[in-house]
Formats: sequence, C-alpha cells, structure tokens
Amino acid sequence: MTKTAIVLPGTAPAATRATTDDQIIASWLANLGSALSRAKFGATAERLVAELARRGLTLRTATVEDVRDIVAVLGEGKAPATARQYAQRVKSLLSYAHRLGYLQFNAGAAVRTRSGGSDLAKRIASETEIALLIRAAPTKRDRLLIEVGYAGGLRVSELVAVTWGDVIPRADGSAQISVLGKGDKLRQVVLPGIVSRSLLASRGDAPASAPLFPSRKGGAPLLARAVNRMLKIAAAKAGVNSDISAHWLRHAHASHALDRGATIAEVKDTLGHANISTTSAYLHARPGSSSGRVLDSGVFLR
Repeated sequence: MTKTAIVLPGTAPAATRATTDDQIIASWLANLGSALSRAKFGATAERLVAELARRGLTLRTATVEDVRDIVAVLGEGKAPATARQYAQRVKSLLSYAHRLGYLQFNAGAAVRTRSGGSDLAKRIASETEIALLIRAAPTKRDRLLIEVGYAGGLRVSELVAVTWGDVIPRADGSAQISVLGKGDKLRQVVLPGIVSRSLLASRGDAPASAPLFPSRKGGAPLLARAVNRMLKIAAAKAGVNSDISAHWLRHAHASHALDRGATIAEVKDTLGHANISTTSAYLHARPGSSSGRVLDSGVFLR
C-alpha cells in the first residue's frame, strides 16, 4: 500500500527529512562542496544555535528581530568584512531551511547586510608592496610560496593543498598546476616563466604525493594559519600593510593582471570565479594563456 503525504491547508510538503535544527544544519553543510567552507559555515551555525538556545529559541521559533539581534552579536567586535560573512552565512542557512520546507518563513530575508563598498580596494596591495613582501620572506620556501600564491591567484586553502603530482612541466619551461578549488572544481593555472623555473628547480627528489610547501615538522602540508603568520612577519620586515593575508595576494593578482591587459575571462578562469562549460573545459585543459603571464617579471627578480 502506497503512503500518501498529508499536507495541511496552506502548506507545502517538506523537501527534507530533517526534523531538528541539527539535522537541517547538517543537510545544509552537506550541500557545500568545499571542506573549508563546511568548517567555516558549521562554526557560524554552531554559534547561531548557541545564541538561540540562550534565548530559549530554535530556528523555527526565532523571529526576524531575534535573527537580526543575533547577527549583530555574532559580528560584534569583528571587522566589517568578517561580520558581513557571518550575516551571509546565517541568511544562507535560513534560506535553505525555508526553501526545503523546514521553516514556514525565512527570517533571514529581512536581515540586511552592508555592501562591501570600497573594502576590497583597501585589500589590494600595489606591485611595489608585493615585490617588497617577496623580498622580505623569512626563507626560500616562504618566498616561493608568496610568488606562487600571487602569480597563480590561489586561495590559501588551494596553495597549501597542492602537491608535486599536481604540477605539470610544459615544453616551454613553464609550470602548469592543477588546482582543486571551491565546490571541488578543477582548474588549470599556468605560472609565469620566472616563477615556474624557481618552482621546478625546488623539487629535488620530492615524490608526487609531497606538498609543494611542507612544514618543517615531518614534511606535512603547511596550515593556512601558518601561511598568514609568515606573511605578517614578512609584512613587518618589508614595512607594508600589517593587515595583509594570503587572500590579499589573490586580490593583487586579479587587479594587477587586469591593469596589465589580461581579459576578464582569463582572470576568471585563472582564479576559478566562473563555472567552466563542458566545451570550454577542453580549451582550458592546456591553456595557451594565463593571466599570471602578464604580470611584471621584475617583481620576482632576485
């Protein structure tokens, strides 16, 4: 006998098996492709649930005013960009829960987040600052890491995850890197010649499974926080903005490459901002150009 779902007047059947806040959050997190994103979004959801519980509330009983108040608490004392990320994650969760029928209304839709405005411009280092940062790197490994991060426009999570098996030497002497980005999307990044030569020369007898940038303890991959800590040390030595982080290298790549004539399409493909269609995937499997190649080679000169 086939069971028929009972739908109350004025309601729609839920498209999820979740019956508790923890279950809908788990479903939401499972929908995210990147492990790093799941960790960050999960931490925000955990804080949201804790604040709700402190008020005797759940996702289903929270009002717009409750959500607005909690979003303000989550962002208290944080940089505007960080507070905005918290708010966007909360809105994403509530929207997901409402869309699947777990929530009767989307309280997050009425919570407004401030636009980033000119924040991005403040996080773009100049070519001179990048050059100074490279030269102030504490070690040869750190210098190469900064060079590859900037030249490839890589996210810090991508940078520390790359292994030698992901590096493809090309006939022209350049290095092509297979990068697994957000949503497990694979893209190909070609480094400029001067960085390629330094990278390929640094391999030694490292096996394909070895990370490009191992830690000094046991050869395990560097952690993202170790990369950012190193950049702070280099920034202090170079006398550049102390707020700099690995993601600033990515911002700088995009800005500098566009300034030097790279097309928007090249930059999107290199940074992994755009989804690549089935047909264009063939064109970019062995790219003839990459936005990193138009960067000023003088930045990397020793």
